Amino acid sequence: MPRLLKLTLSNFRNYERLVWSPDANLLVLTGENGSGKTNLLEAVSLLSPGRGLRAAPLTQFGRMGATNWGVSARIKTEDEFLELGTGTQGGQERPRRVFLLNGRQIRGQEAWEDTLATVWITPQMDRLFSEGTSGRRRFLDRLVMAVTPHHARELAAYDRAMTQRNRLLQTRFSEHSWLSGLEASMARHAVAVAAARQETVRQICHYAQNGLGAFPAAIAMLQCAIAQKLETSPALAVEDWLREKLADLREDDATRGRATFGTHRSDFLLEDLTSRQPAALASTGQQKSLLIGVVLAHARLVTDYRGQPPILLLDEPLVHLDAARRASLLEIVQDFRTTVLLTGTDQAPFAPLKQSAQFETLKNGAFLPSGS
Repeated sequence: MPRLLKLTLSNFRNYERLVWSPDANLLVLTGENGSGKTNLLEAVSLLSPGRGLRAAPLTQFGRMGATNWGVSARIKTEDEFLELGTGTQGGQERPRRVFLLNGRQIRGQEAWEDTLATVWITPQMDRLFSEGTSGRRRFLDRLVMAVTPHHARELAAYDRAMTQRNRLLQTRFSEHSWLSGLEASMARHAVAVAAARQETVRQICHYAQNGLGAFPAAIAMLQCAIAQKLETSPALAVEDWLREKLADLREDDATRGRATFGTHRSDFLLEDLTSRQPAALASTGQQKSLLIGVVLAHARLVTDYRGQPPILLLDEPLVHLDAARRASLLEIVQDFRTTVLLTGTDQAPFAPLKQSAQFETLKNGAFLPSGS
């Protein structure tokens, strides 16, 4: 049961300094727009592998005028206490992100991979399934990371090889041996990425086939030629096929200035299991209901896989939901054995949680005193 015991922010976004020791698992943060609610959730999201819920560059995390920033937390899990920390060191022009685990600096996020899982919903995701594919891939990859911790490393390695290949195609097209080596690396990591996505989608389908509360049962689908190949061929054979395909596409990719085939072009799709309506054709409210249903199903998957649920970060979760689904979500989160943070501009919609949640009001990057 991951529980947030203490959170400390230094020069992070609009927080100059914040030390917060929550007294409950269920936490409701309210305040006007711009008060710092999403920033606080983002800080918690940075304590798991990845770039956080906004996927922002390092230079955007620091408070205006601050050279460096820091986020740290004390987390109680099922059988231990964890001290996690991250932030930047160095000058303003070339900041370097550092990671701390139980007071010791570690070389990268790899040591965090099995420590803490976080999953989130933000208002920017309300129309996730009717907009561009990149947001859906990032969302799926976050779900994959929670059950396949090394997935972040495979993604990063694939992106590095692809970037180097793109550059080489523009500058030194005749370097065939070098290009072949990069394409072999792309193929190896792409197959690992596709396999992890494929297995996570398969598991999500299993857990999402029965809706939770008022949220619909869903079918999740991965649209990926590489994953499709893996259904009928061994991984090594798919690597060979992909490597040859990338070699055949060199001239076209050089003309376009980018890789036109690979896992960076995959898509993640959802359908309502009962009506078979694709999320892309659903209303904003229906899309959000499907999205929340998948996140709740994924939380059950993570619980079974890790033995403990992920921390849930739900930013403005009640917006676009009808009354029945609002009530259902507020009932469901009370049963989660983990820290759940919810945000909103007003406390009134969260009234059913008054007896079970800790309420805090934020203004200009600080908590207001109780009762104000």
